Amino acid sequence: MQLLLSAACVAAASALSATTQTPSTRVKLPNLKAEAFRHPLDKDATAAVQRSPLRFFETAVRTGLAPPLEQMTRLDNLATGVKVTERQYPELYASFQEAIACLGGLDPEPELFVKSDPRPNAYTLALRGGAPFVVVTSALVDGFSAAETQAVLGHELGHLVCEHSLWFSLGSIGSTLLPPLPGVGAAAERLQQEWRRAAEFSCDRAALLVTQDAAVVSEALIKLASGSTRPVDVDAYLQQAREYDEALEKSSRFVRTMQGRMLADATHPLPIRRVAELDRFARSEQFKRILAKGEAL
Repeated sequence: MQLLLSAACVAAASALSATTQTPSTRVKLPNLKAEAFRHPLDKDATAAVQRSPLRFFETAVRTGLAPPLEQMTRLDNLATGVKVTERQYPELYASFQEAIACLGGLDPEPELFVKSDPRPNAYTLALRGGAPFVVVTSALVDGFSAAETQAVLGHELGHLVCEHSLWFSLGSIGSTLLPPLPGVGAAAERLQQEWRRAAEFSCDRAALLVTQDAAVVSEALIKLASGSTRPVDVDAYLQQAREYDEALEKSSRFVRTMQGRMLADATHPLPIRRVAELDRFARSEQFKRILAKGEAL
Protein backbone atom coordinates (compact mmCIF):
# COMPACT_ATOMS: atom_id res chain seq x y z
CA MET A 1 0.00 0.00 0.00
CA GLN A 2 1.18 3.53 -0.77
CA LEU A 3 2.44 5.40 2.23
CA LEU A 4 0.62 8.69 2.90
CA LEU A 5 3.15 11.16 4.24
CA SER A 6 2.01 14.06 6.41
CA ALA A 7 2.70 17.60 5.23
CA ALA A 8 5.36 17.91 7.91
CA CYS A 9 7.15 14.78 6.71
CA VAL A 10 7.08 15.97 3.12
CA ALA A 11 8.53 19.33 4.14
CA ALA A 12 11.24 17.66 6.20
CA ALA A 13 12.08 15.28 3.37
CA SER A 14 12.33 18.19 0.95
CA ALA A 15 14.64 20.03 3.30
CA LEU A 16 16.85 16.97 3.65
CA SER A 17 16.97 16.53 -0.11
CA ALA A 18 18.11 20.11 -0.52
CA THR A 19 20.92 19.76 2.02
CA THR A 20 22.19 16.50 0.53
CA GLN A 21 21.92 17.76 -3.06
CA THR A 22 19.50 14.99 -4.00
CA PRO A 23 18.70 15.25 -7.72
CA SER A 24 15.36 16.91 -8.40
CA THR A 25 14.59 14.19 -10.93
CA ARG A 26 14.20 11.49 -8.27
CA VAL A 27 10.86 9.69 -8.25
CA LYS A 28 8.79 7.58 -5.89
CA LEU A 29 7.36 4.27 -7.07
CA PRO A 30 3.83 3.95 -5.64
CA ASN A 31 2.99 0.72 -7.46
CA LEU A 32 6.34 -1.00 -6.99
CA LYS A 33 6.25 -4.77 -6.50
CA ALA A 34 9.15 -6.81 -5.18
CA GLU A 35 9.18 -8.93 -8.32
CA ALA A 36 9.99 -5.83 -10.38
CA PHE A 37 13.49 -5.57 -8.92
CA ARG A 38 14.31 -8.97 -7.41
CA HIS A 39 17.55 -10.46 -8.63
CA PRO A 40 16.83 -13.42 -10.98
CA LEU A 41 18.16 -16.03 -8.52
CA ASP A 42 16.11 -14.52 -5.70
CA LYS A 43 13.02 -14.35 -7.92
CA ASP A 44 13.33 -17.98 -9.05
CA ALA A 45 13.84 -19.33 -5.52
CA THR A 46 10.98 -17.26 -4.09
CA ALA A 47 8.63 -18.29 -6.90
CA ALA A 48 9.53 -21.95 -6.39
CA VAL A 49 8.52 -21.73 -2.71
CA GLN A 50 5.35 -19.78 -3.54
CA ARG A 51 4.29 -22.45 -6.07
CA SER A 52 5.11 -25.39 -3.81
CA PRO A 53 3.04 -26.97 -1.01
CA LEU A 54 5.16 -24.91 1.38
CA ARG A 55 2.83 -21.97 0.66
CA PHE A 56 0.31 -23.61 2.96
CA PHE A 57 2.69 -22.90 5.87
CA GLU A 58 2.72 -19.16 5.12
CA THR A 59 -0.15 -18.31 7.46
CA ALA A 60 1.41 -20.36 10.27
CA VAL A 61 4.69 -18.46 9.93
CA ARG A 62 2.96 -15.08 9.72
CA THR A 63 0.66 -15.64 12.70
CA GLY A 64 2.65 -18.12 14.78
CA LEU A 65 6.34 -17.35 14.31
CA ALA A 66 6.41 -13.67 13.36
CA PRO A 67 4.44 -12.01 16.19
CA PRO A 68 6.50 -13.27 19.18
CA LEU A 69 9.80 -12.67 17.35
CA GLU A 70 8.77 -9.14 16.44
CA GLN A 71 7.44 -8.41 19.92
CA MET A 72 10.63 -9.62 21.61
CA THR A 73 12.81 -7.72 19.18
CA ARG A 74 10.77 -4.54 19.54
CA LEU A 75 11.12 -4.70 23.32
CA ASP A 76 14.87 -5.02 22.92
CA ASN A 77 14.97 -2.14 20.43
CA LEU A 78 12.95 0.08 22.76
CA ALA A 79 15.11 -0.87 25.73
CA THR A 80 18.56 -0.59 24.18
CA GLY A 81 18.19 1.73 21.19
CA VAL A 82 16.89 5.21 20.37
CA LYS A 83 13.69 5.33 18.35
CA VAL A 84 13.97 7.69 15.38
CA THR A 85 11.04 10.12 15.20
CA GLU A 86 10.23 13.66 14.08
CA ARG A 87 11.69 14.83 17.41
CA GLN A 88 14.55 12.32 17.72
CA TYR A 89 17.04 12.43 14.84
CA PRO A 90 14.54 14.41 12.70
CA GLU A 91 16.71 14.50 9.57
CA LEU A 92 17.27 10.75 9.73
CA TYR A 93 13.53 10.27 10.24
CA ALA A 94 12.75 12.39 7.15
CA SER A 95 15.29 10.40 5.14
CA PHE A 96 13.68 7.13 6.28
CA GLN A 97 10.22 8.37 5.31
CA GLU A 98 11.51 9.40 1.92
CA ALA A 99 13.11 5.99 1.39
CA ILE A 100 9.83 4.28 2.26
CA ALA A 101 7.97 6.51 -0.20
CA CYS A 102 10.49 5.76 -2.96
CA LEU A 103 9.80 2.03 -2.56
CA GLY A 104 6.03 2.45 -2.74
CA GLY A 105 5.25 2.56 0.97
CA LEU A 106 4.97 -0.17 3.59
CA ASP A 107 1.96 -1.10 5.70
CA PRO A 108 2.45 -1.30 8.60
CA GLU A 109 5.15 1.32 8.53
CA PRO A 110 8.44 0.07 9.99
CA GLU A 111 10.11 1.74 12.95
CA LEU A 112 13.72 2.88 12.87
CA PHE A 113 16.16 2.59 15.79
CA VAL A 114 19.75 3.71 16.33
CA LYS A 115 21.93 1.46 18.49
CA SER A 116 25.43 1.95 19.83
CA ASP A 117 28.05 0.00 17.92
CA PRO A 118 31.57 0.97 16.78
CA ARG A 119 30.99 -0.82 13.47
CA PRO A 120 28.83 0.64 10.67
CA ASN A 121 25.98 -1.79 10.13
CA ALA A 122 22.20 -2.15 9.75
CA TYR A 123 19.68 -4.97 9.94
CA THR A 124 16.01 -5.93 9.98
CA LEU A 125 13.98 -9.05 10.72
CA ALA A 126 12.39 -8.83 7.24
CA LEU A 127 8.95 -9.99 8.35
CA ARG A 128 6.14 -7.61 7.47
CA GLY A 129 4.05 -8.47 10.47
CA GLY A 130 2.73 -6.15 13.13
CA ALA A 131 6.04 -4.56 14.17
CA PRO A 132 8.53 -4.31 11.30
CA PHE A 133 11.72 -2.40 12.06
CA VAL A 134 15.13 -1.33 10.85
CA VAL A 135 18.16 -0.82 13.10
CA VAL A 136 21.20 1.25 12.16
CA THR A 137 24.32 1.56 14.25
CA SER A 138 25.71 4.77 15.69
CA ALA A 139 28.92 4.32 13.69
CA LEU A 140 26.96 4.29 10.45
CA VAL A 141 24.88 7.36 11.33
CA ASP A 142 27.94 9.32 12.48
CA GLY A 143 30.36 8.21 9.76
CA PHE A 144 28.32 7.94 6.57
CA SER A 145 26.92 10.84 4.59
CA ALA A 146 23.17 11.42 4.67
CA ALA A 147 22.84 10.00 1.16
CA GLU A 148 24.92 6.90 1.98
CA THR A 149 22.90 6.31 5.13
CA GLN A 150 19.71 6.51 3.09
CA ALA A 151 21.15 3.94 0.69
CA VAL A 152 21.68 1.56 3.62
CA LEU A 153 18.13 2.25 4.81
CA GLY A 154 16.88 1.47 1.31
CA HIS A 155 18.74 -1.85 1.35
CA GLU A 156 17.12 -2.90 4.64
CA LEU A 157 13.69 -1.76 3.45
CA GLY A 158 14.27 -3.97 0.41
CA HIS A 159 14.39 -6.98 2.72
CA LEU A 160 11.01 -5.93 4.12
CA VAL A 161 9.45 -5.31 0.70
CA CYS A 162 10.65 -8.74 -0.44
CA GLU A 163 9.71 -10.38 2.90
CA HIS A 164 12.93 -12.38 2.77
CA SER A 165 12.68 -13.77 6.30
CA LEU A 166 9.25 -15.20 5.52
CA TRP A 167 10.32 -16.99 2.36
CA PHE A 168 13.64 -18.11 3.85
CA SER A 169 11.73 -19.61 6.78
CA LEU A 170 9.46 -21.52 4.43
CA GLY A 171 12.46 -22.67 2.43
CA SER A 172 14.09 -23.94 5.63
CA ILE A 173 10.90 -25.85 6.49
CA GLY A 174 11.08 -27.46 3.07
CA SER A 175 14.69 -28.49 3.67
CA THR A 176 13.78 -30.25 6.92
CA LEU A 177 11.05 -32.23 5.14
CA LEU A 178 13.42 -33.65 2.53
CA PRO A 179 14.11 -37.39 2.69
CA PRO A 180 17.32 -38.28 4.58
CA LEU A 181 19.24 -39.33 1.48
CA PRO A 182 23.03 -38.91 1.12
CA GLY A 183 23.91 -35.45 -0.12
CA VAL A 184 20.33 -34.16 -0.23
CA GLY A 185 20.60 -32.08 2.94
CA ALA A 186 23.92 -30.57 1.89
CA ALA A 187 22.57 -29.69 -1.54
CA ALA A 188 19.50 -28.03 0.00
CA GLU A 189 21.65 -25.97 2.36
CA ARG A 190 23.88 -24.90 -0.52
CA LEU A 191 20.83 -23.69 -2.43
CA GLN A 192 19.60 -21.83 0.65
CA GLN A 193 22.92 -20.01 0.96
CA GLU A 194 22.91 -19.11 -2.73
CA TRP A 195 19.39 -17.74 -2.26
CA ARG A 196 20.46 -15.62 0.72
CA ARG A 197 23.31 -14.15 -1.28
CA ALA A 198 20.98 -13.41 -4.20
CA ALA A 199 18.62 -11.65 -1.78
CA GLU A 200 21.42 -9.22 -0.94
CA PHE A 201 21.68 -8.35 -4.63
CA SER A 202 17.93 -7.67 -4.64
CA CYS A 203 18.25 -5.31 -1.70
CA ASP A 204 21.19 -3.48 -3.24
CA ARG A 205 18.80 -2.83 -6.13
CA ALA A 206 16.24 -1.51 -3.65
CA ALA A 207 18.89 0.87 -2.32
CA LEU A 208 19.46 2.09 -5.87
CA LEU A 209 15.72 2.61 -6.37
CA VAL A 210 15.78 4.85 -3.29
CA THR A 211 18.88 6.92 -4.06
CA GLN A 212 18.63 6.60 -7.85
CA ASP A 213 22.38 7.17 -7.83
CA ALA A 214 24.60 4.11 -8.29
CA ALA A 215 27.68 5.94 -7.03
CA VAL A 216 26.05 6.66 -3.66
CA VAL A 217 25.03 3.03 -3.14
CA SER A 218 28.43 1.78 -4.25
CA GLU A 219 30.17 4.17 -1.87
CA ALA A 220 28.07 2.85 1.00
CA LEU A 221 28.84 -0.77 0.06
CA ILE A 222 32.57 -0.09 -0.23
CA LYS A 223 32.64 1.67 3.13
CA LEU A 224 30.78 -1.21 4.77
CA ALA A 225 33.30 -3.62 3.24
CA SER A 226 36.36 -1.64 4.30
CA GLY A 227 35.09 -0.59 7.72
CA SER A 228 36.39 2.90 6.99
CA THR A 229 34.38 6.07 6.48
CA ARG A 230 37.07 7.76 4.38
CA PRO A 231 36.08 8.89 0.84
CA VAL A 232 36.25 6.16 -1.80
CA ASP A 233 36.65 6.07 -5.59
CA VAL A 234 33.94 3.91 -7.13
CA ASP A 235 35.58 3.75 -10.57
CA ALA A 236 38.80 2.49 -9.00
CA TYR A 237 36.84 -0.17 -7.12
CA LEU A 238 35.09 -1.27 -10.31
CA GLN A 239 38.53 -1.61 -11.89
CA GLN A 240 39.48 -3.74 -8.88
CA ALA A 241 36.42 -5.90 -9.61
CA ARG A 242 37.64 -6.46 -13.17
CA GLU A 243 41.10 -7.26 -11.80
CA TYR A 244 39.56 -9.83 -9.46
CA ASP A 245 37.68 -11.51 -12.31
CA GLU A 246 40.84 -11.66 -14.43
CA ALA A 247 42.89 -13.07 -11.55
CA LEU A 248 40.24 -15.66 -10.79
CA GLU A 249 40.03 -16.71 -14.43
CA LYS A 250 43.81 -17.16 -14.61
CA SER A 251 43.89 -19.20 -11.40
CA SER A 252 44.23 -22.97 -11.46
CA ARG A 253 41.22 -25.20 -11.18
CA PHE A 254 42.34 -26.16 -7.67
CA VAL A 255 42.45 -22.51 -6.56
CA ARG A 256 39.02 -21.79 -8.07
CA THR A 257 37.58 -24.88 -6.39
CA MET A 258 39.01 -23.93 -3.01
CA GLN A 259 37.79 -20.38 -3.45
CA GLY A 260 34.28 -21.65 -4.12
CA ARG A 261 34.36 -23.89 -1.06
CA MET A 262 35.51 -21.07 1.19
CA LEU A 263 32.62 -18.92 0.03
CA ALA A 264 29.98 -21.67 0.08
CA ASP A 265 28.77 -20.86 3.60
CA ALA A 266 28.80 -17.08 3.19
CA THR A 267 25.44 -15.36 3.73
CA HIS A 268 26.49 -12.29 1.74
CA PRO A 269 28.12 -12.04 -1.69
CA LEU A 270 31.67 -10.77 -1.96
CA PRO A 271 31.68 -6.96 -1.74
CA ILE A 272 33.49 -6.81 -5.08
CA ARG A 273 30.66 -8.80 -6.67
CA ARG A 274 27.98 -6.60 -5.12
CA VAL A 275 29.38 -3.35 -6.52
CA ALA A 276 29.92 -4.87 -9.97
CA GLU A 277 26.42 -6.38 -9.98
CA LEU A 278 24.90 -3.06 -8.90
CA ASP A 279 26.76 -1.26 -11.70
CA ARG A 280 25.30 -3.67 -14.26
CA PHE A 281 21.76 -3.20 -12.93
CA ALA A 282 22.14 0.60 -12.89
CA ARG A 283 22.98 0.49 -16.60
CA SER A 284 20.15 -1.91 -17.48
CA GLU A 285 16.92 -1.25 -19.34
CA GLN A 286 15.09 -2.93 -16.45
CA PHE A 287 16.17 -0.18 -14.07
CA LYS A 288 15.21 2.51 -16.55
CA ARG A 289 11.75 0.96 -17.06
CA ILE A 290 11.10 0.86 -13.31
CA LEU A 291 12.01 4.54 -12.88
CA ALA A 292 9.92 5.50 -15.91
CA LYS A 293 6.81 4.42 -13.99
CA GLY A 294 7.60 6.68 -11.03
CA GLU A 295 6.08 9.89 -9.81
CA ALA A 296 7.99 13.01 -8.77
CA LEU A 297 8.89 13.20 -5.09
